[in-house]
Amino acid sequence: MKDLISVIVVNDNALKYLVPCFASLLKVDKDGYSLEIIMVDNLSQDGSVPAIRDKFPEIKIIENTVNNYAKALNLGIDASTGSYVGVLNPDTVVEKNWLTGILDIMAGDDRIGVVQSKILFSDEKTINSVGVEEVGDFYFRDIGFDEKDAGQYEKPMEINFFSGGSVFFRRDCLVDVGSFDEDFVMYMENIDYSIRCRDKGWSLFYSPKSVVYHKYHGVTSTGFCEYYSSRNKMLLRGKHFPFKLPGSIKTSQFYLKNDMENLYRSLIQAVKKVAEYQPTEIIVKVLDDLKDIVQEVFGPRRAANFFSQLEVVLGLRKIKVGIYDHAFHLVGGGQRYAAKLAENLQDKYDITYIANKDITLEQYKEWFDIDLSNCKLKIIKIPFFEKAGWNDIDEGAVINKETNPFDIISQESLKYDIFINANMLTKVKPLSTLSIFICHFPDREKERFFSVDKYDYILTNGNYGSFWVKQRWGLDPTLRLYPPVDMYHGAESSDKKSKIILSVTRFEACGSKKQLEMIRAFRKLCKRDHRVKREWRFIIAGSSAGDNPYFNKVKREINAIKSTNIELMSNLTNSDILKLYAEASIFWHACGLGEKDPHLVEHFGMTTVEAMQNYCVPIVINGGGQREIVEHEISGFLFSTVEELISCTLKVIDDDGLRKRIAQEAYEKSHRFNADMFTKNALSFFANVENRLRGGEPLIPCN
Repeated sequence: MKDLISVIVVNDNALKYLVPCFASLLKVDKDGYSLEIIMVDNLSQDGSVPAIRDKFPEIKIIENTVNNYAKALNLGIDASTGSYVGVLNPDTVVEKNWLTGILDIMAGDDRIGVVQSKILFSDEKTINSVGVEEVGDFYFRDIGFDEKDAGQYEKPMEINFFSGGSVFFRRDCLVDVGSFDEDFVMYMENIDYSIRCRDKGWSLFYSPKSVVYHKYHGVTSTGFCEYYSSRNKMLLRGKHFPFKLPGSIKTSQFYLKNDMENLYRSLIQAVKKVAEYQPTEIIVKVLDDLKDIVQEVFGPRRAANFFSQLEVVLGLRKIKVGIYDHAFHLVGGGQRYAAKLAENLQDKYDITYIANKDITLEQYKEWFDIDLSNCKLKIIKIPFFEKAGWNDIDEGAVINKETNPFDIISQESLKYDIFINANMLTKVKPLSTLSIFICHFPDREKERFFSVDKYDYILTNGNYGSFWVKQRWGLDPTLRLYPPVDMYHGAESSDKKSKIILSVTRFEACGSKKQLEMIRAFRKLCKRDHRVKREWRFIIAGSSAGDNPYFNKVKREINAIKSTNIELMSNLTNSDILKLYAEASIFWHACGLGEKDPHLVEHFGMTTVEAMQNYCVPIVINGGGQREIVEHEISGFLFSTVEELISCTLKVIDDDGLRKRIAQEAYEKSHRFNADMFTKNALSFFANVENRLRGGEPLIPCN
């Protein structure tokens, strides 16, 4: 018995072609060799893997973790054991002499490292490829393409480049040359490998007696082909012919089609190749040659981004992140959200918080128990609001202004690799290399100075916000990232609870959180059931800034009714609020009660999750983001009217077994929204953002 031969087929949703392909492989004349067939699957969704495993149990199957053809080749080669390793497209059928036609050529010279088959189209009369040749300016074509097969290529010949549709490698050649370059992903990885083979002294040949029939473009799309072909020409120049890279910019298909984003990204990747494969003097010369043409093509601002990004790509410094929160000086869920993000990223990146009012980072330790000590803080006061003497930065006040007061923040954003607009201020145009807009809800319509569509990524805190971003702005959010809620008190069950109904939420000046309505509902509840009046307390806690007229109104109402079982608490510390959650049995949240405007309905409801994390039974408004958190009568209750609020509350008060069961379910459900989940999803997202910033493809994690 002769040595083993391995054949690798990379599959990407090609089930309809695989069965005839493998059937033909199993019928080839092996000339005494053993045949090992390996299928590497690139995340197919068409049932390929189970179907082939069932029909061809002798085939080894490897499942790739990304859709990357070059990586799939490497996985297959690493798993193979043959003295010769073949690569075959899945949309092909081979003739019986396919293998022997290769081996005859290989046997003639030990320095022949690569042999390509004669590839015919599926009509069996027309040539697809007998090798690959350059036709000028890094354009390559299949030799013989679309010619009738009339015997004109019946002699073996040496070629400069091979087609990956049907090709064999000597194992010694693969070991000597190394892995396929996975940065190419797909297309032109064969050109790169051909160059590397010849540089190592290996010959490439074409065999007319190894015949395969190919369903042309059976498993590839035109869009992928055009993108990767254009992109990979630039990578090829950067890797092997760096001095030709600057002059190729204006001749690229990206430039000719005015596709500047793909041109920019591909050029970054190509310069990265220069840095990886060329000596220092060549790198310096190429960068010098790029200076003028990059500014001419992309403009001064993007040119600044380009060369700044290269510092990151080449590993010369840490990534700079700017986080702008115009309400950084106020206590709120949005501030906690951004601060938790910063806390997770501060050890890895160089982070600067940008605020508009005087405050310190230490304040966030007191408010949220979040340590931002590795971040920097930059206070940029906006003259328009300083002159007006306003504590709040209200973007609605600038619509009719001749110039945009927020341009001062836009200019600041240019200093960062990643600029994060953390609190949905729509009028800051990002000038950074990459930008992220965090939107808890699209408060404003698209109006003058609107710039959200200029951001690379839009993050929302839930499905409710995502829906309204699409409805109101016509934009597709990138990722739903639930808020980080981490208010576990450490209690192990709902047994030790006091007879307290708790509400925790901000005292908005407009009264949108409905504290007055809840006070009146509690009074009705007390009248309905005197046991509640005697035994239960209603505690309303929340933050209030400055001289808040609504807070004062709530305070007056409580004083007027002289109730002994309604308590008002404002601006408590994090630990104080945690103690309230630990004591309370029931949690009320009514933001959105009686409202039609989607903006006035609770967008998510972090305090609801906080309560659930402490075995409180949530009884909350049936709207907005609360529906994502609470399952009615399973992990809490949803109400639409005051009567429903009272009815649900009495159910819980009257049935302690029900209260404990719902409280346990609420606690379990709350883990979906905790800080660990937030951190995991946030870091996954930023890994992809960083990958893009460092020159990789802009992949995004799925929810």
